[in-house]
Amino acid sequence: MFLKTKSIPLVILTAGCSFMPLANAANFSTGGFFESSHMDLILQNVWMLNTTDQLADQGVGDQNAWAQAVHLNWESGWIWDTVGLDASWYGVAKLYANDAFYGRDLVRDNNGHAEGFNKLGQIYGKGRWGDKAQHLYLWAGWKDMYKFGTLTSSHSRATPSTWEGISSEVAWNDFTVRGAIVTRFSERDEPEKRRFMTLSSGQQIDYIATGDATWSPSKGTRITYVMGEAKDYLLRHGIEANARLPVTDKFSLLTKGVFYYNRGLSAWEGTRSFNDDAEHLYLQLGYQYGGSESGIGWSKTRAPLDNGLGNFYWHFGKNSRGAFNSPADGEGNDYINDGEQMIYAYSQYKFSPELMAGIYGNYGYGVEYQNVALKEWEYGGYFLWSPEAIKGFSIFAGVGPSYSWKLTPKKTPSLTDDKRNFNRAKGIGAALRVEYKFNLF
Repeated sequence: MFLKTKSIPLVILTAGCSFMPLANAANFSTGGFFESSHMDLILQNVWMLNTTDQLADQGVGDQNAWAQAVHLNWESGWIWDTVGLDASWYGVAKLYANDAFYGRDLVRDNNGHAEGFNKLGQIYGKGRWGDKAQHLYLWAGWKDMYKFGTLTSSHSRATPSTWEGISSEVAWNDFTVRGAIVTRFSERDEPEKRRFMTLSSGQQIDYIATGDATWSPSKGTRITYVMGEAKDYLLRHGIEANARLPVTDKFSLLTKGVFYYNRGLSAWEGTRSFNDDAEHLYLQLGYQYGGSESGIGWSKTRAPLDNGLGNFYWHFGKNSRGAFNSPADGEGNDYINDGEQMIYAYSQYKFSPELMAGIYGNYGYGVEYQNVALKEWEYGGYFLWSPEAIKGFSIFAGVGPSYSWKLTPKKTPSLTDDKRNFNRAKGIGAALRVEYKFNLF
């Protein structure tokens, strides 16, 4: 079925190519719409593993999945240098999936059966006025919205998640303002296009509105205010800032900080994640010297919840994906529980324009559940290789162990029988991604 459905866009492409000589013979012009268009083909092979026993009490074991993805991305030219249309088709084939494959979000979960899928992930109209420094951009339709206001699209799996709605960007030299209203979402591991829903009652959320305002006076330095609201459900404000301060030609200081504030609105149930409001703060200091870069950071979260362990929830309901630009979103654990503080450190080195490698570590402390202190941590290493001899080709790999606490069926920390300690969860996470990008025309 995958091969049969995968041929649909190829048939369309072939038909379009066969029509082009006729168009040229008739001296037909679309004002640059087709003549200046281009298409990319991206092949992605992704394998992900997580051996954590955090959900062992619910019968969930190792999470292992392997998928092959095909992306066709078409961008039109501009009619009157103002109007255009872009579209992307995504196809995914299952190469391997064990019983708990769904935890890796690579292939479709069809009632417990792993399947490949395909979908028209993006199709949107676009408009532009002005130039790069001073402009107005408009988009309408299904679109990949990576780190747009308080929303984002996942780029870490076989296909990106996409949003349906309208969005815009206004830029004036060092200042940029963006805004969007979205009504539906298509997740990274399924073809369905879904409405937003509340977490507990399952009621529909009509829309999510978001925006941001950025001042970027120099390369590597910017401060952004972000805001987003799921209608009558959840409101978020935030500040994201980073700066690069040159000391010498080779040495620079790096700083970063984020602060997010969540507040439940009239339809917020207050039974998941936090009662009424929550906060998350992250601060980081580092340096860059030549090809090396290192940093250390600290975070703290406040998210009180009655009858449970609260956490800073960064999405906007079911079938949504919120932006969260803090290393507290760890590779294995999320260090965003009520009262939790985290220490994060990383170091990476660019050996050449082709090869970069690094190590990282997270340590979370300060959490208490029923008077029991909880601690979690992880560490690991990664590398990225992009050989200049093979344009568009790259390999990324990462691996490392993580340690947290087991969860009960109610998703609360699992304590020992004497209620004086917690049951430790541990496991290893690993990922391998091979990507090859071709420019078809």
